[in-house]
Amino acid sequence: MSDMDVELLVLPDCPNESLALSVLHLALDRVGLAAQPVRISVIASQQQAEEREFVGSPTILVDGVDPFAVAGQSAAFACRVYATPAGLSGVPPLGDVVCALTAARDRGLASPKSAVQTSGALTEWVR
Repeated sequence: MSDMDVELLVLPDCPNESLALSVLHLALDRVGLAAQPVRISVIASQQQAEEREFVGSPTILVDGVDPFAVAGQSAAFACRVYATPAGLSGVPPLGDVVCALTAARDRGLASPKSAVQTSGALTEWVR
């Protein structure tokens, strides 16, 4: 099993949380990491968004990195949209998530993380 850190950051009651989690689990399965736990952290304020450099809900972090980050995006306590070949979407495309997880796995970024700062965000582990 990988020591990869996979986290889903969401706003309270994010309408795309369930779909994003499903895409993430399917992508993990496709890269051979079906048993990889996913941590869900709820960002409850603009202050937490700024502390976590959160650019919108849902955000997937792999080993603390947003593989879909866009240079210059500011922290936002808001919904996030992803540009896809089919237009804007509330979740990143499955293929892009698979590519991000494959790249992280292949880089061997399996070192344990020093204390992950959650800035008071509610955190839940799922698998």
